[in-house]
Amino acid sequence: MSFRAKGPPPLVAEQPAMTRSSAAQAVRPCAALLLVLLCAACGNSSKAGQPQSRTTAFAVAVAAATQAPAPAGEKGFLGKFYPSQGHTHLAPGEPDDFVYNSNPPTSGPHREIFNDAFISPAPLPKYVQVHLLEHGNVLLQYNCTCPDIVSALSTIATQYDGKLIPPSQLQPMPADVQNAEEQGLAVVVAPYPRMKPKIALTAWTRLGVLQQPDKAKIVSFINAYLHNEANTGQ
Repeated sequence: MSFRAKGPPPLVAEQPAMTRSSAAQAVRPCAALLLVLLCAACGNSSKAGQPQSRTTAFAVAVAAATQAPAPAGEKGFLGKFYPSQGHTHLAPGEPDDFVYNSNPPTSGPHREIFNDAFISPAPLPKYVQVHLLEHGNVLLQYNCTCPDIVSALSTIATQYDGKLIPPSQLQPMPADVQNAEEQGLAVVVAPYPRMKPKIALTAWTRLGVLQQPDKAKIVSFINAYLHNEANTGQ
């Protein structure tokens, strides 16, 4: 298992946090408009007899990966909210002994490092977990020696991650995984023995716990927070 450090991001002015209802209203029209534009672009390319570029193919996959139905308001499995502990980036050599307000962590100081696999065989450091969540990714972590649970979580994650793998590849390359994580489109599965629940679903400022893999609840959680920029802006 290896991790890739990310270069310093551009400065971005802070935006006011949005409510869940206003966030959903803002995200849905934008996603629909993006899909229409991408479909038009793909149609024009096909008519001209030109092959899709890797960039265009990934853009189409981005749209497809965010088209799953949204949960029905409060009836969805949204997890528990934990107030944001900020977006501080730890400098090289700076201690990573911060005390997070949830376990697994859901926000706070972190290192700008990405994971290189959608299904990780090893636990992810807390500072990597938080960085992935900051970008809008969702983590499905487990605390057990339980092949059946790992298989169930991996199957759900692959429904999202599989759309991000180039058609010419059977398995994602590390660059494909990190590109998806950069865009906030990855659903990552990993063990995490340092928690009490058997299964933990995390997004930025959100934690949902389960004892068994309930597909409806897991999909509801992912659909609510994957690539949700309004949520990660807190």
